[in-house]
Amino acid sequence: MLERLISRLNLDALGIGASLLCAVHCALLPLLITVIPLFGTSFTGHGLGEYILLGTSFVIGCIALGRGYYYRHRRLIPLLLFSLGFVILVAGHFIPAMHDWELLIIAIGAVAIIIAHWLNIRHCRNCAVHKPADTAN
Repeated sequence: MLERLISRLNLDALGIGASLLCAVHCALLPLLITVIPLFGTSFTGHGLGEYILLGTSFVIGCIALGRGYYYRHRRLIPLLLFSLGFVILVAGHFIPAMHDWELLIIAIGAVAIIIAHWLNIRHCRNCAVHKPADTAN
């Protein structure tokens, strides 16, 4: 049942959305930290929300790109780009020495993940599995 649901979802589109959500979250976080106390709510920057967004992006990306590689195109570039982007994204979040460059590093990681999903979609659409068979006899 779960496999049928997953096979019907466009996980690459979800992955792109999760990466964009993560990038927007990180870009708007400094603004939100200054505005939220005006509403009487406390907010921490690196909390459960960070882990949920990163985990969601990682799981969706692994399933989408793994399925695209294994069942369709067999090209490593999207997987490698996703892995590199995710390492950059995590480094931007959790390595204190990169704090001054955090937003730029996170944006670079998110863009790499988005490009990996885009390449996966493109390769899946252009692979032999999706090309119509030659009907001419």
